[in-house]
Amino acid sequence: MFIIDVAKIADDEWPKLVALLDEAERARAARFAFEADRRAYVAAHALLRASLSERAKWVAPAAWRFGVTPHGKPFLLSPRTGLDVSLSHTRGMAAVAIASGRDVGVDVESFLKPRDALRVAERFFAPEEAAIVRAQSDPQSQSEVFFAIWTLKEAVLKADGRGLAGGLDSFVVKLSPLAVSSDSGESYGVAQWRRAGFFIAAAARGEINFRLMEKHAAALIQAADSFEA
Repeated sequence: MFIIDVAKIADDEWPKLVALLDEAERARAARFAFEADRRAYVAAHALLRASLSERAKWVAPAAWRFGVTPHGKPFLLSPRTGLDVSLSHTRGMAAVAIASGRDVGVDVESFLKPRDALRVAERFFAPEEAAIVRAQSDPQSQSEVFFAIWTLKEAVLKADGRGLAGGLDSFVVKLSPLAVSSDSGESYGVAQWRRAGFFIAAAARGEINFRLMEKHAAALIQAADSFEA
Protein backbone atom coordinates (compact mmCIF):
# COMPACT_ATOMS: atom_id res chain seq x y z
CA MET A 1 0.00 0.00 0.00
CA PHE A 2 1.32 3.40 -0.98
CA ILE A 3 -0.08 6.89 -0.42
CA ILE A 4 1.01 10.36 -1.46
CA ASP A 5 -0.10 13.63 0.11
CA VAL A 6 -0.89 15.81 -2.89
CA ALA A 7 -0.46 19.03 -0.89
CA LYS A 8 3.21 18.17 -0.28
CA ILE A 9 4.06 18.07 -4.00
CA ALA A 10 5.98 21.18 -5.06
CA ASP A 11 5.00 23.15 -8.15
CA ASP A 12 8.21 22.27 -10.00
CA GLU A 13 7.63 18.55 -9.38
CA TRP A 14 4.33 18.33 -11.26
CA PRO A 15 5.76 18.36 -14.82
CA LYS A 16 8.12 15.55 -13.84
CA LEU A 17 5.24 13.47 -12.46
CA VAL A 18 3.19 14.09 -15.60
CA ALA A 19 6.16 12.77 -17.60
CA LEU A 20 5.73 9.38 -15.90
CA LEU A 21 2.25 8.96 -17.43
CA ASP A 22 1.46 7.62 -20.88
CA GLU A 23 -0.20 9.66 -23.60
CA ALA A 24 -3.75 8.55 -22.75
CA GLU A 25 -3.31 9.39 -19.07
CA ARG A 26 -1.89 12.82 -19.86
CA ALA A 27 -4.86 13.50 -22.14
CA ARG A 28 -7.27 12.36 -19.44
CA ALA A 29 -5.57 14.57 -16.87
CA ALA A 30 -5.86 17.59 -19.15
CA ARG A 31 -9.64 17.16 -19.35
CA PHE A 32 -10.27 17.73 -15.64
CA ALA A 33 -12.09 21.01 -15.10
CA PHE A 34 -10.49 21.67 -11.71
CA GLU A 35 -6.78 21.75 -10.94
CA ALA A 36 -7.24 19.92 -7.64
CA ASP A 37 -8.83 16.95 -9.42
CA ARG A 38 -6.19 16.94 -12.15
CA ARG A 39 -3.39 16.90 -9.61
CA ALA A 40 -4.94 14.06 -7.64
CA TYR A 41 -5.27 12.01 -10.84
CA VAL A 42 -1.67 12.68 -11.89
CA ALA A 43 -0.36 11.86 -8.42
CA ALA A 44 -2.24 8.54 -8.30
CA HIS A 45 -1.08 7.34 -11.71
CA ALA A 46 2.51 8.47 -11.20
CA LEU A 47 2.50 6.73 -7.81
CA LEU A 48 1.22 3.50 -9.36
CA ARG A 49 3.80 3.49 -12.14
CA ALA A 50 6.76 4.34 -9.92
CA SER A 51 5.69 1.79 -7.28
CA LEU A 52 5.41 -0.95 -9.88
CA SER A 53 8.90 -0.11 -11.13
CA GLU A 54 10.24 -0.48 -7.61
CA ARG A 55 9.11 -4.11 -7.76
CA ALA A 56 10.08 -4.74 -11.38
CA LYS A 57 13.28 -2.72 -11.58
CA TRP A 58 13.82 -3.55 -15.26
CA VAL A 59 10.64 -1.68 -16.28
CA ALA A 60 10.63 2.13 -16.48
CA PRO A 61 7.55 3.81 -14.94
CA ALA A 62 6.33 5.13 -18.28
CA ALA A 63 6.63 1.69 -19.91
CA TRP A 64 3.76 0.01 -18.05
CA ARG A 65 0.62 -0.60 -20.11
CA PHE A 66 -2.82 -0.99 -18.57
CA GLY A 67 -6.25 -2.16 -19.59
CA VAL A 68 -9.54 -1.52 -17.81
CA THR A 69 -12.25 -4.05 -16.94
CA PRO A 70 -15.91 -3.35 -17.84
CA HIS A 71 -16.39 -2.14 -14.26
CA GLY A 72 -13.44 0.24 -14.44
CA LYS A 73 -10.70 -1.65 -12.60
CA PRO A 74 -7.23 -1.23 -14.11
CA PHE A 75 -5.12 -4.28 -14.87
CA LEU A 76 -1.64 -4.81 -16.25
CA LEU A 77 -1.44 -5.55 -19.96
CA SER A 78 2.34 -5.54 -20.17
CA PRO A 79 4.73 -6.53 -19.00
CA ARG A 80 2.96 -9.49 -17.39
CA THR A 81 4.14 -9.83 -13.80
CA GLY A 82 1.30 -11.59 -11.94
CA LEU A 83 0.60 -8.38 -10.02
CA ASP A 84 -2.87 -7.03 -9.37
CA VAL A 85 -3.29 -3.30 -8.90
CA SER A 86 -5.82 -0.78 -7.67
CA LEU A 87 -5.69 2.98 -7.27
CA SER A 88 -7.86 5.71 -5.79
CA HIS A 89 -7.64 9.46 -5.53
CA THR A 90 -9.55 12.34 -4.07
CA ARG A 91 -8.65 15.99 -3.70
CA GLY A 92 -5.55 16.05 -1.53
CA MET A 93 -4.66 12.35 -1.39
CA ALA A 94 -3.88 9.42 -3.70
CA ALA A 95 -3.50 5.74 -2.83
CA VAL A 96 -2.27 2.64 -4.64
CA ALA A 97 -2.41 -1.07 -3.73
CA ILE A 98 -0.27 -3.75 -5.40
CA ALA A 99 -0.53 -7.46 -4.64
CA SER A 100 1.00 -10.58 -6.11
CA GLY A 101 -1.26 -13.46 -7.07
CA ARG A 102 -4.46 -12.08 -5.56
CA ASP A 103 -7.12 -9.49 -6.32
CA VAL A 104 -6.72 -6.21 -4.45
CA GLY A 105 -8.71 -3.01 -4.03
CA VAL A 106 -8.11 0.39 -2.46
CA ASP A 107 -10.20 3.47 -1.71
CA VAL A 108 -9.41 6.87 -0.22
CA GLU A 109 -11.94 9.51 0.81
CA SER A 110 -11.96 12.73 2.79
CA PHE A 111 -14.33 12.36 5.72
CA LEU A 112 -14.51 16.16 5.90
CA LYS A 113 -16.73 16.30 2.81
CA PRO A 114 -20.23 17.63 3.55
CA ARG A 115 -22.70 14.77 3.17
CA ASP A 116 -26.04 13.66 4.54
CA ALA A 117 -24.36 10.55 5.91
CA LEU A 118 -27.34 8.90 7.56
CA ARG A 119 -29.65 9.36 4.58
CA VAL A 120 -27.10 7.84 2.19
CA ALA A 121 -26.27 4.99 4.59
CA GLU A 122 -29.93 4.07 5.03
CA ARG A 123 -30.41 4.00 1.27
CA PHE A 124 -27.29 2.12 0.17
CA PHE A 125 -25.69 0.31 3.13
CA ALA A 126 -26.66 -3.00 4.66
CA PRO A 127 -29.06 -2.53 7.61
CA GLU A 128 -26.36 -3.43 10.15
CA GLU A 129 -24.04 -0.74 8.76
CA ALA A 130 -26.74 1.93 8.60
CA ALA A 131 -27.48 1.19 12.26
CA ILE A 132 -23.86 1.97 13.18
CA VAL A 133 -24.11 5.36 11.46
CA ARG A 134 -27.50 6.04 13.09
CA ALA A 135 -26.09 5.30 16.53
CA GLN A 136 -23.61 8.19 16.38
CA SER A 137 -24.49 11.20 18.49
CA ASP A 138 -23.90 14.07 16.04
CA PRO A 139 -23.60 14.72 12.27
CA GLN A 140 -19.79 14.95 12.35
CA SER A 141 -19.47 11.57 14.04
CA GLN A 142 -22.00 10.10 11.60
CA SER A 143 -19.95 11.43 8.68
CA GLU A 144 -16.72 9.93 10.00
CA VAL A 145 -18.28 6.50 10.60
CA PHE A 146 -20.02 6.68 7.22
CA PHE A 147 -16.71 7.18 5.40
CA ALA A 148 -14.97 4.53 7.47
CA ILE A 149 -17.58 2.04 6.24
CA TRP A 150 -17.76 3.47 2.71
CA THR A 151 -14.03 3.19 2.03
CA LEU A 152 -13.94 -0.41 3.25
CA LYS A 153 -16.89 -1.35 1.05
CA GLU A 154 -15.40 0.40 -1.99
CA ALA A 155 -12.11 -1.43 -1.45
CA VAL A 156 -13.89 -4.81 -1.29
CA LEU A 157 -15.91 -4.10 -4.44
CA LYS A 158 -12.75 -3.04 -6.27
CA ALA A 159 -10.92 -6.16 -5.11
CA ASP A 160 -13.51 -8.48 -6.60
CA GLY A 161 -13.76 -6.35 -9.74
CA ARG A 162 -17.44 -5.44 -9.48
CA GLY A 163 -17.13 -1.82 -8.48
CA LEU A 164 -20.33 -0.18 -7.32
CA ALA A 165 -22.26 -2.42 -9.72
CA GLY A 166 -21.75 -5.18 -7.15
CA GLY A 167 -24.10 -3.48 -4.71
CA LEU A 168 -23.03 -1.78 -1.51
CA ASP A 169 -25.57 -3.81 0.44
CA SER A 170 -24.43 -7.19 -0.91
CA PHE A 171 -22.05 -7.71 2.04
CA VAL A 172 -21.41 -6.29 5.49
CA VAL A 173 -18.27 -4.74 6.91
CA LYS A 174 -17.55 -4.45 10.61
CA LEU A 175 -15.32 -1.74 12.08
CA SER A 176 -14.24 -3.32 15.35
CA PRO A 177 -12.58 -5.61 14.64
CA LEU A 178 -12.32 -5.01 10.89
CA ALA A 179 -14.09 -7.83 9.05
CA VAL A 180 -16.21 -8.62 6.01
CA SER A 181 -19.11 -11.06 5.82
CA SER A 182 -21.26 -12.00 2.85
CA ASP A 183 -23.76 -14.65 1.84
CA SER A 184 -21.44 -15.72 -0.99
CA GLY A 185 -18.86 -16.96 1.50
CA GLU A 186 -16.04 -14.93 -0.07
CA SER A 187 -13.17 -14.27 2.33
CA TYR A 188 -11.42 -10.89 2.37
CA GLY A 189 -8.53 -9.42 4.27
CA VAL A 190 -9.07 -5.71 4.99
CA ALA A 191 -7.11 -2.86 6.52
CA GLN A 192 -7.83 0.79 7.17
CA TRP A 193 -5.82 3.88 8.07
CA ARG A 194 -6.68 7.42 9.04
CA ARG A 195 -4.41 10.23 7.84
CA ALA A 196 -5.34 13.85 8.59
CA GLY A 197 -8.85 14.23 7.12
CA PHE A 198 -8.75 11.03 5.06
CA PHE A 199 -9.67 7.37 5.42
CA ILE A 200 -7.65 4.89 3.34
CA ALA A 201 -8.93 1.32 3.07
CA ALA A 202 -7.57 -1.77 1.32
CA ALA A 203 -9.02 -5.20 0.68
CA ALA A 204 -7.87 -8.43 -0.95
CA ARG A 205 -9.26 -11.89 -1.45
CA GLY A 206 -8.04 -14.21 1.28
CA GLU A 207 -5.79 -13.40 4.21
CA ILE A 208 -3.20 -10.67 3.70
CA ASN A 209 -1.12 -8.32 5.83
CA PHE A 210 -1.13 -4.84 4.33
CA ARG A 211 1.73 -2.42 4.96
CA LEU A 212 1.22 1.30 4.37
CA MET A 213 4.06 3.47 3.05
CA GLU A 214 3.91 7.20 2.39
CA LYS A 215 5.75 8.28 -0.74
CA HIS A 216 7.04 11.69 -1.77
CA ALA A 217 7.21 13.11 -5.26
CA ALA A 218 11.00 13.49 -5.12
CA ALA A 219 11.41 9.73 -4.60
CA LEU A 220 9.09 8.91 -7.52
CA ILE A 221 10.98 11.28 -9.80
CA GLN A 222 14.37 9.96 -8.67
CA ALA A 223 13.25 6.39 -9.36
CA ALA A 224 12.22 7.36 -12.89
CA ASP A 225 15.46 9.26 -13.49
CA SER A 226 17.48 6.15 -12.64
CA PHE A 227 16.20 4.48 -15.83
CA GLU A 228 17.62 7.32 -17.90
CA ALA A 229 21.02 7.38 -16.25
